[in-house]
Amino acid sequence: MYNFLDHTALRKIEVLHYIYKEQKLFSSLEIAEMMALSERTIIKIIEEISIDLKLITESAVIQKVENKYFQLDYKDNFSMKTVERYYLQNSLTYKAFDEIFYNRFNDINMFVLENFTSTASMYRRIKKVKPLLSQFHLKYTSQEKVSLEGTEKQFRYFYFLFYWNSCWGEEWPFTLVSREEILEKMKKVNINYHEQVLYWLAICITRAKLGCLIDYHPMYANFTKHHHNYNQLSRKIKIVFKEFTDLSEEEIELETMFSFSIISCMRHYQKKDNAVSLLMNFAQHHNQELFVQATLYWMEKFMDHFSVTLDAEEYGTLFINLLHLHYFVLTFSGPANLFKEDLYKKRLEMHETAQIEIMNQFFDRLLENRDFNVVFKRREVLIGRYHKLLKQTIDYANKDTIKIKIFSLISDAPYLFNQIKRLFVHVELCFEDEEADLIITDRLYLNIKKNPENIFVWNSVPDRGDYDRLARKLQEIYFNKYQQPNKLLLKTLLSEV
Repeated sequence: MYNFLDHTALRKIEVLHYIYKEQKLFSSLEIAEMMALSERTIIKIIEEISIDLKLITESAVIQKVENKYFQLDYKDNFSMKTVERYYLQNSLTYKAFDEIFYNRFNDINMFVLENFTSTASMYRRIKKVKPLLSQFHLKYTSQEKVSLEGTEKQFRYFYFLFYWNSCWGEEWPFTLVSREEILEKMKKVNINYHEQVLYWLAICITRAKLGCLIDYHPMYANFTKHHHNYNQLSRKIKIVFKEFTDLSEEEIELETMFSFSIISCMRHYQKKDNAVSLLMNFAQHHNQELFVQATLYWMEKFMDHFSVTLDAEEYGTLFINLLHLHYFVLTFSGPANLFKEDLYKKRLEMHETAQIEIMNQFFDRLLENRDFNVVFKRREVLIGRYHKLLKQTIDYANKDTIKIKIFSLISDAPYLFNQIKRLFVHVELCFEDEEADLIITDRLYLNIKKNPENIFVWNSVPDRGDYDRLARKLQEIYFNKYQQPNKLLLKTLLSEV
């Protein structure tokens, strides 16, 4: 936001944030000292904010006492984002880049006249943004007309973040296609959507209407090949493009492959999602692709680093979400956010120091193999998202158990298990083909594999002494299994703290 906001607007937002934290009276001197400005300047800024708020919202007002003390009174429905969006969208830099998106920025001199500023001032504003553009592999140019040099793919990614991070779904910024039109068409063809998908399609449709088509890359064709959902969803996406553009069948096909691959990456896959098993087949077909290889390597390093075995559901869900995340970071260059800090990274940094250190240690392990550095070099984008996926996918509380099998002459294993569960809560019955941490039996039956370390023999009808011995044995196994340093690391990482 700092790159795009006018200096005065930035100061207003900083003052607002300061007096927003607490609903109390602040003195102009207190605010002046905090911002290293004169008291006179602060009084002027607050007077301007007071006028602006009357235009922006009915939910907040600045109360003044003797023109030296100020308090921001606001209702529960007041949003600072609304105020920030107002200042951002009224900044000259934002307006200039909005014009560039629509290929309307033909003459900087005309823009300067229309917006009552100077050419020198505009060049200073553009200069502030150039380092940000370079992160997207885009370059500002003003030869025949003002534009951004770079691939159409990167151009669209930049503008998706530009509009999404300035409007946050609260406002529709597109003029060549209305939200109602695109939403109506998507409902007719039964495309599941969320607001980010609407924004993305609006950007792609707008650029296509302007004759700025996506560049061919085999990556899009490879991604859609063997994908269980492509045939069905691509037909629907094509109908949307046919409705709003005059593209040829070949051009629509390319736009569809590109849009499909990105929309797929916007989806979060949950446990019990039927698509997970189908996408595991998709990964098998693409097992030589870098995004699949990097994901396989990630899973291997994760299970080794934390000494954990994931069940099939956890493995599949985590793998598929990581697969799409890695494809996305390989497809686009640039940060994950504009104007705002990355919420995933911020969420991680709000956890205790131990959790942050554990994630950093694990990420350092990922970087040991340089073959995948092209993926993992995007640490600032990935680390918060990895943390979120682990928290959402792995239920460590259910893993913190000892697997047991019970053999009984009088076939009362269910009763015995309930008694053991009362004695020691961290136990779970094995399936027949699973390996047990402990076999509990009343004699050494022939069908028991003779491994003395994991066999506990008690009486046919266990007595108090048997249960006491078993409690000590279970506690010993539990300690040895779960108090290893790497397992404790995972438990700390996934704790609720």
